[in-house]
Parts: sequence; C-alpha cells; structure tokens
Amino acid sequence: MSSLDPEPEIVVDEESYEFKAIREYIAGKMKLADLQASLGLSRAWTARLVARFKNEGPAGLQSKKLGKANNATPAKVRKAALAIVREKYTDFGPKLACEKLKELHGITVSNETLRKWMKAEGLWIDRATRKPRIFSPRPPRPRRGELVQVDGSYHRWFEKRGPETCLLVFIDDATSELQLLRLVDHESSYNYMSCLKTYIEQFGCPLALFSDRHSIFRATTPDAVGVRNLTQFAQACARLDIQIICAKTPQAKGRVERANRTLQDRLVKELRLRNIATVDDANRFLEEYRHDHNRRFAHPPADSENAHRPQPNESLYSLLTYTVQRKVFRDLSLSFNKTRIILEDSPHSRRAIGKRVTVALSLRGDLEVLFDEAPLPHRSFDKIRRVSDEPEVVDHKRLGAAIRMAGAICDTEPHHYKRNAHVMAGFRKQFENPGDPRSKELANAPKEVRRKYRGRPRAPLGRHPIAILDTRLK
Repeated sequence: MSSLDPEPEIVVDEESYEFKAIREYIAGKMKLADLQASLGLSRAWTARLVARFKNEGPAGLQSKKLGKANNATPAKVRKAALAIVREKYTDFGPKLACEKLKELHGITVSNETLRKWMKAEGLWIDRATRKPRIFSPRPPRPRRGELVQVDGSYHRWFEKRGPETCLLVFIDDATSELQLLRLVDHESSYNYMSCLKTYIEQFGCPLALFSDRHSIFRATTPDAVGVRNLTQFAQACARLDIQIICAKTPQAKGRVERANRTLQDRLVKELRLRNIATVDDANRFLEEYRHDHNRRFAHPPADSENAHRPQPNESLYSLLTYTVQRKVFRDLSLSFNKTRIILEDSPHSRRAIGKRVTVALSLRGDLEVLFDEAPLPHRSFDKIRRVSDEPEVVDHKRLGAAIRMAGAICDTEPHHYKRNAHVMAGFRKQFENPGDPRSKELANAPKEVRRKYRGRPRAPLGRHPIAILDTRLK
C-alpha cells in the first residue's frame, strides 16, 4: 500500500448483542422463543428485559447492582483499622494484623480485605510486587588463610545405610580448597573446637573465620544491658586471636554453600560405591576425598603469600576450653555441670570464698579451677546419686507373677491417672479415708457412676494388691 492511498476507516460497533437482539424482536423480525434462546435466559426474564428496554432504553439493560457492593465494609471501619495498623502494626503481615485487630481492638475483617487495604495504602508489599534482592559477587581474599569459611551440613550422607549426620566443612576463601572435612553427630562448640585444633595443627592459625549466625558463633540474645556476650567458641577464638565474621545471608558465604551442594552430590555417591556406613569409616575416607576434590575444583590464590600464623607456643588444649564463672561457697565448694567441686583448704583457696572463679574444661575432659589465673587444687563429688548394684534379674518362671503384681499395682494406684482426673483415678479429693462408707458403697459401682465421681474408690489398705500378691509370691 502506497503512502498516497487513503487510510481505511475503522468502525467500532459499541452496541451490545443483547441490544441488537431486543431491537430486532421489537421490530418484529424475531420471535420471543428465538430471543430467549439467543440470550440464554428464561422466558420471564427475557420478557422483563424487553419491558425495561421499552421504558428506559439501552440503559435499562445494565444491572441495577452496577456500582454497588453487597458486603462492602463501612468506610469508618476501614479508616479505623488502617489507623491502628499504621500506628502499631506497621511491620505486621496482613494475617497477623487481622488477628490482632480482632483480639485486641474488636475489629473483624477478613485477611484478604485487610491485605488489599494495606496494599493500597502502601503498608504491605506482596511477594509478586516486591523487588528481588540483588546480591553482588564479592571478590575472594587474595591470600591463603586470610579467611576460612566454616559451615555444618546436615544430610543423609549414608543414605539408608545409616542415620543422618552433620558434615563440618572448612574451606579457604582464596582458593576454594577444602581444608577440613569431618562427620559428626551434630553441630556443637566441642566439635568445632576439635576441628579448629586439627586445622591449626595442620595449617596454622587463620586470620578470620566466616560463618553463619548460629548460636555457636554468636550469642542469640543480649544480656540485660544490651551487650552480646561471647559464646564459648568465640572466646576460644579470641584467645587464639582469630576473628569471627557472621554472615547475614546464605548468599554472603556462597563459597561454602556451593561446596556443600557439590558434596551432597559427589560425596554421597563415593560413600555408596565404597559401601561406607559408619562415621569412623567415613572420616578416614574424607581425607582421601578432600585431596581429590581440591585437585578438581581448587584454584591458585591471587597472592602466593601464606597468611596463616604459626601455631601458638601455649598448648591448644589450654586455649580451646569451655570456661564458665562460678561462685565459691563458704565450705570451699562450687557447682559445675551437676557436680560439686570441693577445693582443697589453702590460703589461696580461702581468698576465693564469696568470689567468682573460672572453671575450664578442655577437649580432653580435664577440669581446672582458676583464681587470679592460678590453678586451685580440687576434687569432684557427683551430686547425682548413682546405683552401683545391678538390678535383680527375675527368672522366667517368676516373670508372670511379677508382671501380674505390677499390673495390679497400676490398676489400683496408676500414677499417670492421678494427675489428670481420669475416670479410673482414686477418690483422693472426695474420700480421704479409705474406710469411708460411701467409698465402700461405690467399690463395685458401674462405670457411669464412677465417671460421675471421676474415678473409683481407693482399695482399703488391707486389700492392697501388694499385700495380697506378696503372700502368693512367697
């Protein structure tokens, strides 16, 4: 088409199909049955539309409900609800804010209604509207040992051959080398201290550890003053002059997260091929796997200088310890881990009375009590009573009688029934005296009566099953 040709005229037909059909019916070109079939309405409703068209014209075909809401919430309720949300619940989600409006303010609206109100007022941004967070890549540290990322990965490493365990991973940020792998039952300060000791003995002290915000590395709640005290692992790292950096998001420590994803794929299959199903066997194999993994995926650092510091002269067992503060009582004793520690009587120990001493527990289980950085001689006394004698082994010929006696005792005085007003519980509150006449009356009462009184009368002392079965056993 050339530019000189006239543009085609586009006509938009704004008349509805109902309008055209009714107009054809009024003009006598269509029967009422045909109009009813074309509109898909009943005969009465079709006649009603024709009458409205004759009286009101095309406007009569519009619904009378147009512009009206059947269950619209009053404007004052909407205004009051939004005012409360804006004042007190700005960081609440629509569902939680809806619950609090109903519980505390007596305003009842649906979750979806409140969500639309909050979204219109800018108080809530749903997931579809929310802008995705962008995580810019961070360049790796230039030197080996400058930053070591640590993490624990819970996974079924043995698949169905063994239980779920946790793999502790130490990976160098500069080279992506797996420096340490160890399978443990769970993440704990003791396991991380043990792994850190092995790492220092093999490579030296790193400058910093990069971890998540687990309670092992960072105190979850501040104290009354608002200060977050150091955790046991953080205290041990402070003694070694190792900085702990806690990541706010998993993407921040993506190097160790990606390594965990690779390990959950490759390591599981390597363990399966070797039919390894125990933690000890797996830990012996992990050193071999670590070298093979580094050969495939590690890369050289940007700077060839090694940032690891040499191992300290002091023993690592004395630095990687669990330390707590305890108060010394007047009898030269203190409590630690459900154990009473008794100090030997000496002038130095007497000066510690009423003051706090440091109790240090090493990785080897050695316990040391320090006051003014000097050790105090002591001995331990277990406060928990231990049963030294083994229980009596019942012969199989007497086992039936022993079980019958235990069952009779449970039927008469079931301890778990006493606490919850069970239907079989005793009448302790209603009948204090076992020889009470009313209690004897209800001794063989039907279960409906016993349920009414929440139980049954306690057996008289002379008829107690212990006394009855004791003679039979003899």
